[in-house]
Amino acid sequence: MKRIDADFEAELERELSSAPLRRKGFTNELRKRIEERVDENTKCSRSWFPLAGSLLSVFVVVAAFAAFVLFEDDSAKTALPEENVVTLQQVIEPLTIGDAALQSQSFTSGLLIGLRTDDKEPSYRTLYIAPRKERPAIVAQGSGILVPYKRDFWKIEPVHYETVTDRYQFIVAHPATERVAEGRKVGPGLFKDNPNEKLIHAEKILFAANEYVSIGDTSEVIAGNASSSSSRAWTTTIPNLAAKRNPVTLNEVLQTKLTAREYTTDEWFVSRSQGRWVAMAAESAPSRTSKGELAYDYKQVGVQLPKSVINHDEPCCTWTDIGTRFPDANDTFSSPGKDMTVVATDSLLLVFGSPSQLSGEPALSIKLKSKETVIMAQWATDHYVEEWAQKTAELLR
Repeated sequence: MKRIDADFEAELERELSSAPLRRKGFTNELRKRIEERVDENTKCSRSWFPLAGSLLSVFVVVAAFAAFVLFEDDSAKTALPEENVVTLQQVIEPLTIGDAALQSQSFTSGLLIGLRTDDKEPSYRTLYIAPRKERPAIVAQGSGILVPYKRDFWKIEPVHYETVTDRYQFIVAHPATERVAEGRKVGPGLFKDNPNEKLIHAEKILFAANEYVSIGDTSEVIAGNASSSSSRAWTTTIPNLAAKRNPVTLNEVLQTKLTAREYTTDEWFVSRSQGRWVAMAAESAPSRTSKGELAYDYKQVGVQLPKSVINHDEPCCTWTDIGTRFPDANDTFSSPGKDMTVVATDSLLLVFGSPSQLSGEPALSIKLKSKETVIMAQWATDHYVEEWAQKTAELLR
């Protein structure tokens, strides 16, 4: 019987020994060429030796298949450098670990978060984040700042009032179940109108919680050819914001009688600094800025704010740790039970589980508007989580 030529044997050997093969099993081309050679050998065999020729041809095919099966795994391992080989186990394992990590996160707290967007005129919105199907979700959201006050909710939002010469945009508070008062009804009792000058007054919310609110305001007065402007910050209680809007001092809040200026002045507000709420007080009397504006210089007061100002203010980690893990972070909040941690950047709110989960993917990502910052973070625990979910769904629209 005519033997398979040397070129074909060499090519067959290369196909079977190279790794990985171009496709799993025999290629169509390889199978076709083997079959053609088998047919050729059969036709060229002596008529008195057909059976032996056929057996030998079948033996070639079987031997080739056996070599492929026996050596496929070893050849595949040597086809690429070890670090580039991706196995099925490597693909499945991260997914399994990720699912397990998410399942291990037990979210039990709720977070009522207030946001301010600084545009030509500030705007506000409130989100309530709570567990849904073992994952955090936004269960309610709406305009204005919704705050828990005693056993109910109040809403803090801007209203407008205009006279012939003046224009006012100011902040009011009211029970959330009631409609906001009209500016033209409230304004005359709060602001005195001087017909000889033009006044533009604007306010914005700097901080809000379950008892106190910090407000920043600017005023521009134009009288004839002269004009002047001023700015300040002050703090008052929620119900007081709905009435005479009298500011309070740090001494009143702390129930102390300290004589230092930062404790006696009503020019102070609550702000965020490295994951904590802090008091910022005016250092001295106001001075003129480079733009001619009369303004105060504020400095942080080294005092811990009481629970009447902020009920919970304990970050999960040091600010250095947060900055290392999230270089773009500008704020962070952590629940009392350490089951929810929020990291804020300029564009996102990233919601994680316990501090140990910060190295993984966030369970929830919330896109922030341009120039939007957090001005309120109130935590709900135990039965209040669902109570707040029901209430916020009704009050935030």
